[in-house]
Amino acid sequence: MRKVSRIVLLLVVGAFFIIATGCSNQENEQDEKAKQLEIRNKQNKQALITIHDAAKTGRLPNQQWQAGETTFQQVQDQLGEADKVERDNKGTYAVYEKEQLKLGLTENNLVYKLRTVESNLDDVKQSQTREILGAPDKLGQLDEQTAFVYKLNDEYQLTLLFSSSENDASIAEVAVLHKPSAEIQAVIEGMQLDEKLGQLILMGVRGPQLDSVAKTFIQDRHVGGIILFTRNFVSVSQSLSLINDLKQANTNAKTPLFISADEEGGRVTRLPKGLVKTPSNRELGNAKNGKYAYDVGELIGRKMSAFGLNMNFAPVLDVDSNPNNPVIGDRSYGNDAQLVSKAGIQQVNGMASQHVIPVVKHFPGHGDTSVDSHINLPVITHNKERLKNVELLPFKQAIEGRVNAVMVGHLLVEAYDPKTPASFSKIIIQDLLRDELQFDGVVITDDLVMGAIEKNYSIGEVAIQSIVAGSDILLVGHRYTPVNELLTALQDALNEGVITERRINQSVERILLLKQQYGVEDIQQEKVDVVELNQQTKELIEKIESGK
Repeated sequence: MRKVSRIVLLLVVGAFFIIATGCSNQENEQDEKAKQLEIRNKQNKQALITIHDAAKTGRLPNQQWQAGETTFQQVQDQLGEADKVERDNKGTYAVYEKEQLKLGLTENNLVYKLRTVESNLDDVKQSQTREILGAPDKLGQLDEQTAFVYKLNDEYQLTLLFSSSENDASIAEVAVLHKPSAEIQAVIEGMQLDEKLGQLILMGVRGPQLDSVAKTFIQDRHVGGIILFTRNFVSVSQSLSLINDLKQANTNAKTPLFISADEEGGRVTRLPKGLVKTPSNRELGNAKNGKYAYDVGELIGRKMSAFGLNMNFAPVLDVDSNPNNPVIGDRSYGNDAQLVSKAGIQQVNGMASQHVIPVVKHFPGHGDTSVDSHINLPVITHNKERLKNVELLPFKQAIEGRVNAVMVGHLLVEAYDPKTPASFSKIIIQDLLRDELQFDGVVITDDLVMGAIEKNYSIGEVAIQSIVAGSDILLVGHRYTPVNELLTALQDALNEGVITERRINQSVERILLLKQQYGVEDIQQEKVDVVELNQQTKELIEKIESGK
């Protein structure tokens, strides 16, 4: 009996031991699970914060690409050809399946959206995302999936796409968007073809008031820009009224107007006589090696913006190497290419500081000619080495300095293209300016109703060839009939397949980007402080003349 009792006691003790050990194991397992969960939550938090911080600069973690900066070509150089390129009514996308990467592309193949699968976030739920990053700025639905959108700054937004619309869905994909590029793509997608074609035209106005024909071109033909000449500037008050009327006429347009002039300083000035003239480029070049170029550029920009003008066909980057040149002369800083480069870039920066778009001219160089392109077609016979060391140098350095707009002159440059003038030569615009010199901004032709064109070519055919060659804006400064001719020629070229809508979109994108970069708006100006502007001009002239 005593033996049985011992056995029972041992069994009871053993049972208690087993139960206790089991409970302890369960507690250990629970503790281990809790630790693992805590570690995972920390990892999730760190991963989300890392993605959020990288997205502020347009990037995704562990990727070198930057939305709004990286080109599709750069991606292809690293990853090779995309597995597929898709185009729909929302844009163009390139897909790399192995990398689980989808790129949104602009019309000019800039990557503006990066979208990828993030496997290390596949257990992050909506509630945890809110705890870590806060409430999203916008909730969206995409293909029956919930999207959290975080507006990070003026340039970038982050989208977290969950696996479904359910509350317990986890993050499936992450996307970074360059907002300025996306806004432009949205505008282009919302434009009709005639609105796009209108953006390619910059036209003159007949007189000191906005007439009905010019108003119709703005409102019904959707022209994207206006150029004003001396005939348009009679007085300060009249000039202000004209510019305000132009902006008012464009009220219902999808994009604001370029309103431009040739305000170079010296003998080429368009602003009304009530304003003291700004010194010429030659005066700047002679004064302490262009020391005051920035100040003059800033002053010109201040004058133009006071009237509501937002684009200036200046500065002249032609090197004045021919004393018999009938058209350049003191419009140039001098005969030294380095001086022209240095002063020109400074003047560009001064104008840009006042939100006035500088358009450097006359590419590829009008300095060494004996014919005025307003009258007939100049021919440049220098070899490529000379052109690169002199005529092209100021443009090359301005492009490296990030100038945004270039005017191409009506010049026959035999070393590059002995048959076609620069203003509609693919060899000069696409091959030289865009490919070799890497200019990705807006290309504008010189006035197509100048003698160099009208005496030798059909303006409609020149327009088509110029766009095919890589130009963006066709300038028609005088008369209205040629504007109709250009628009008709462009429409016919589209109908016949000579120009594609994709090609038109590329120019429209560059134009809209330029307007966006400089904050171009159709805002009316109330008054111009002529006394203050004249005082600033006199003080600057005195400084230049005294050499201080």
